[in-house]
Amino acid sequence: MIKLIVCDVDGTSVNRFSQFHSGDLNKIHEKIRQGVRFMFASGRDMNMMTQILDACGIYDELILNNGTQFRNYDGTMNECHPMNEAAFRQMIAILQKYHYHISIHTTKGKYILTDFDTYWNWHIEMLMQDEALRKLDHLPDATFFSREGFLNDCTSVSSLDEMYAQGALPLKVDARHLNPEEAKGVNERLSVISHLNISSSYEDNIEITCDDYDKGIMLKKIIKEQGLSLDEVAVFGDGLNDICMLEDFPYSFAPANAHPEVKAKVKYVLDHRGGDGAVEEGIILLEKMQLL
Repeated sequence: MIKLIVCDVDGTSVNRFSQFHSGDLNKIHEKIRQGVRFMFASGRDMNMMTQILDACGIYDELILNNGTQFRNYDGTMNECHPMNEAAFRQMIAILQKYHYHISIHTTKGKYILTDFDTYWNWHIEMLMQDEALRKLDHLPDATFFSREGFLNDCTSVSSLDEMYAQGALPLKVDARHLNPEEAKGVNERLSVISHLNISSSYEDNIEITCDDYDKGIMLKKIIKEQGLSLDEVAVFGDGLNDICMLEDFPYSFAPANAHPEVKAKVKYVLDHRGGDGAVEEGIILLEKMQLL
């Protein structure tokens, strides 16, 4: 029987506008009322998750920053696994040389290496590359799309020395680029740095963490400590950073919009897209198998 459902967030639980599908939420809450536990496993940090949690009304434990952080909502439990400092400094130098838009998720919130206006304007320019967003009259009311939300819990520093002096330890780096052609070759340079885990669908959108923790490693650690087996956990994900928590679980699901490599690793590929009924569809399949 399934005792825990674990879902990635962006592209799986919510759509591109950070919105939940009502059918997904209704089915999740139904299972929670029946005693099944639910957990999000996301590349987001806590600030970017807060509005998501408020929207769905689920405040259970969370895997954040691609598995380098495991915490509860109020932060009274907060396990973190920072990057190796030498590797982190070497990696940031390369990203800066290639003119990446860099977000550093740390044990003390998000840090940036530029001023707030430059950082936000760069973010908006990247958002406007999405044709679907350009067609909207206004951006969605979500943390990722508002200046106040996106810059909340964000600290601007002039150097990594200043960041470390403030006691902030890096958990994850989001590196995005406006021009994929200018970013060519960066993965090759990053790949030779030890102690880093680099997740990238394309070189203009890279996520980097330590190499001793990811979503899969953290999830397996958690369920072992909680006395669960792999076949008592159902896992949903759509991106390359989800493969590590999908491939070893017998009840693994990918929405219709998942990356092709993800679809090749999961047990079940769903007909619905993430944020548009995929989670509900997967839970119904589990019900039909009499696992819920």
